[in-house]
Amino acid sequence: MALLENKCGAIIGASSGIGAAAGKLFAREGAKVALVARRRDRLEELVESIEDAGGEAIAVIADVTRSEDHERIVTETANAFGRFDFAFNNAGTIGNFSPMLEQSEADWDSTLDTNLKSIWMSMRAQARTMKDQGGGAIVNTSSWLAFGALPGSTVYSASKAGMDGLLRAAALELAPLGIRINNINPGGIDTEMTRIAFDHDEAVLDAFGKAHPIGRMGTPEEAAQLAAFLLSDRASNITGQAILVDGGYTIPGQRG
Repeated sequence: MALLENKCGAIIGASSGIGAAAGKLFAREGAKVALVARRRDRLEELVESIEDAGGEAIAVIADVTRSEDHERIVTETANAFGRFDFAFNNAGTIGNFSPMLEQSEADWDSTLDTNLKSIWMSMRAQARTMKDQGGGAIVNTSSWLAFGALPGSTVYSASKAGMDGLLRAAALELAPLGIRINNINPGGIDTEMTRIAFDHDEAVLDAFGKAHPIGRMGTPEEAAQLAAFLLSDRASNITGQAILVDGGYTIPGQRG
């Protein structure tokens, strides 16, 4: 039986990187997926790709900083597929990845709204529907930077550390309702966001990859595979965990 056979849910932040990889993987694993992002063209291309491969998907255009959009995402997904079994909250921003003395209050507000407040709003809307169904599973994309740091990561690291703190309290509250919540914490993953963070400098990106004990950055598909497992019934005894998928990068700590 496929990992997500007969499961219905949403991937928020599905237009690129880990989210796009998750859309394709979840559909191959038997899920019906609502693909959520702001970029309509990318979502429609992804829906077409999934349907061409025999899967079932819809596109939902939404802004994760708007509470009403989270309610609409759940409603549109449930209306399309009949249930809302899972959510993969993957939307995020790198923000102004620069020294703290060069950052503004607006940088803080924008990054925290997208990376932390939106997760709280997502889980609240999702859990309300899952409660009425008798349970479900949620996975959020956090980061290895919740455990560590890079120069320029003050706001981003704070947003991801906050996400991991939010996870633990939410898992305690929602476990009695049959709802599991976990975070994946990617290390260096070769995505558009990672390349933006390093200004598309190939030499720096290569060095960053080689600093991982496995000798390279991870792929979006590798991160999506962990999310799929955590959303599946095979992870039925796992909740409240922030799980690194980082090729061992955080083990030795910050590099010079």
